[in-house]
Amino acid sequence: MSGAVIAMLGALLIASTAPAAAREIKLTIYDDGMSCPANCDAHVVLNPEDNGTRFAFRPDSVRQAPQPCVVGESCRICFSDGDDTCMTATYRGGGPPKGTFDFTPAFYAANCGQIDIPAALRKQCAALDAAVVRDGYDRRIDCFTAPTDPKCVDVTAKAKAARDLDVPKRQQCLRLGEDVYNRAQAKPTDRRTNECNYSLLRLGGTPGRKWHMLLPGACREGTFVDRFGLDCCSADLRFAAENHPECLSFFPKPKRD
Repeated sequence: MSGAVIAMLGALLIASTAPAAAREIKLTIYDDGMSCPANCDAHVVLNPEDNGTRFAFRPDSVRQAPQPCVVGESCRICFSDGDDTCMTATYRGGGPPKGTFDFTPAFYAANCGQIDIPAALRKQCAALDAAVVRDGYDRRIDCFTAPTDPKCVDVTAKAKAARDLDVPKRQQCLRLGEDVYNRAQAKPTDRRTNECNYSLLRLGGTPGRKWHMLLPGACREGTFVDRFGLDCCSADLRFAAENHPECLSFFPKPKRD
């Protein structure tokens, strides 16, 4: 047997016996208004391919024989291979790409600061809090909590007017159904999709990269769609900082003395 063949077989043997690379789950934050289930309470959504794996399974099963989590019930989620990376969260369904856990602002508010959370979540909380400071959201005016501030009056009024105008359209779309509603709309830009929460026509971005924009009426009372039509902005500073500069117009700089 030649030396080259022996070397090749040795490499194959090493490859077959080497442990698989540890998998790390990515943590994100989301709030897409009415599309966010259960009024966007403290929960996680994840890709269906991750459900029923050693990274997301029913608490009454085990990692070695995981069973899929049930929507609306507790789910055992793990951020890596180690059992010390696991915690329990309310599962609200599918959403992000494989390998990603998407959490609501309410989830972070409920868990950041707790001493018994996994290291990966503690690290994510620290990163979100650092982003708040880095981008100055902790020093800006919060138009959600101070809507009458002179720097907030116009932006808040404009956002509220857009939402109030769009809410009846969304309600009519839901009542009629998207197909019937859209056939009655002469303008393509008025047609809706995804449970009437998004524009059917791809509008955002550059000519080569557009998306279905989240419409103003899809945001819950007291929240407003961001400038790009991606999410619903709120008083949550972690969410605003992580998605900077989407919500920046609702957090103006204070007047200098």
